[in-house]
Amino acid sequence: LLAVFPVLSSAFLPSSPSMRLSIPLSKSSFMSSQLTGRGLGKDGFAMPTRRTARGSRFSSPIASSSSGTALDPLVFAAKSEVLASLASVEDPTRGDNIVSLSAVKNIEMDLDEGKLSFMVELGAPDLKGEVKKACEAAVQEISWVKDLSIAMTALPPQDEMRTASMQAATGLQKVKNVILCASCKGGVGKSTTAVNFAFSLHKKGFKVGIMDVDIYGPSLPTMVVPDRPFNPEVDIDGNEISPVLAHGVKLMSIGFINPHDSFVLRGAKVSPLVQQLISTTVWGELDYLIIDMPPGTGDIHLTLSQMESMKIDAAVIVTTPQRLSFVDVVKGVEMFDKVGVPSVAVVENMAYIDSSPLRTSVAAFAKKHKLSSEAEEELQTLVGNEDALFGKGHRQRLAEMWGIDNTFSLPLNADIASQGDSGLPFVLAHPDSPAAAVFDQLSDAVVKEVGRIKEEGDSTPHIAYDAEAGELVINGKQRMAPADLRKLCRSPANDPKRVPQGVAPVSMVPLGRYAVSIQWSDGHQSLMPYRAFVEGYAK
Repeated sequence: LLAVFPVLSSAFLPSSPSMRLSIPLSKSSFMSSQLTGRGLGKDGFAMPTRRTARGSRFSSPIASSSSGTALDPLVFAAKSEVLASLASVEDPTRGDNIVSLSAVKNIEMDLDEGKLSFMVELGAPDLKGEVKKACEAAVQEISWVKDLSIAMTALPPQDEMRTASMQAATGLQKVKNVILCASCKGGVGKSTTAVNFAFSLHKKGFKVGIMDVDIYGPSLPTMVVPDRPFNPEVDIDGNEISPVLAHGVKLMSIGFINPHDSFVLRGAKVSPLVQQLISTTVWGELDYLIIDMPPGTGDIHLTLSQMESMKIDAAVIVTTPQRLSFVDVVKGVEMFDKVGVPSVAVVENMAYIDSSPLRTSVAAFAKKHKLSSEAEEELQTLVGNEDALFGKGHRQRLAEMWGIDNTFSLPLNADIASQGDSGLPFVLAHPDSPAAAVFDQLSDAVVKEVGRIKEEGDSTPHIAYDAEAGELVINGKQRMAPADLRKLCRSPANDPKRVPQGVAPVSMVPLGRYAVSIQWSDGHQSLMPYRAFVEGYAK
């Protein structure tokens, strides 16, 4: 794992500086110390007494920590015994033993309970665990060690090494389309949408992969159980990682690679990890790679949008009907607008309560109690309405602001929720349900829109700014004052009644076939759907 993700080394570092202590002493240096006159073990080392590394406060003329605090000689003896045992273990990439290289760090001991833990920092990650096994075998020869914990890390590669590694990563070469599934707020059902969207594409005959790039809270391992578990011995080969497979769809997540540990990483470490995870996974031939993004508009989103080895074709935004979520949709669309990724669809999750189970129950109830057709119809009306629990939503407003016509509403459905915990995607467990039909409509719309962006990109309206005349020229003949166009901007940050005089476009970037991003001279940025101002334009 760490061979391709060297940034993970910091995930295992203790948070408290007081817990860190490195004693780069060899066996020979200890043998010549003043402890040689005390009770020694069979290897010439002082036998430890019932003390712990943290609790020892005895002064010693022999050694002290880097902070100047004196070490207990017996604790020092125990640590030196550990280092002497580990001196037989070599770092295969640096050609010397791990003790001479000062690679053994953060030694923690509890001599009362026989507990020992430490970290080994190698020149390159211990992919197959061979160095860790050698360390375990060496230390277990020490009689007082009963409970052993070893964390394996790797030094971060030099820039040129990382560049060479990225150039050697060929996993994305045969991926035709990359679609982000994103939201700016957690808990809106983004992962549920990503998984079912991907499996809906697969049902239509496409070759599909799902990449879960949420490092802190990966969802994919819970939502989809692979045909077989990830096996590092089989699935990691040098600098390449093979995805696992489930029902014909390829899957990759940090949760498959390391299902037990949580990753404690600073933000600066996460983006390189995600970049390496995506680029070193050997996806093979894929029609669509669906990337399940973490919430927000942070480093990972920018990193992926700027990767030279991967072009993002489109984004699907997931939200809920509340205004609070709509505000975040605005942020998400504008973020992707700034990095040149067109948002081609919006999914409004939990838009209404799915009353179809109630309608079925009412029909059975009416039959059982021999209710009249009028009574049954009235009862169906009472319990069968699709109540908008969180409000009516903002689908129409999205279409008006950005020209995003591909908006879909998913119900609040118990089956969707339960399937997310079962490991079997909802669209496979309930293929004929109304909600599955919505996922099918979503996949159809995205395929169609991405195809348009790629195949008909040259058919987008041509817009230029005639600075001398102070007018926008559209398709060579339509002319419009910049202020008039600015007044059509439906962004919440824009007030049509207070457009600055003399405002002019600074830059204009087409986003697929549906809109253009305009940077204005006063700093405002507009995402303008063509149909809002281009004469005769029809999407």
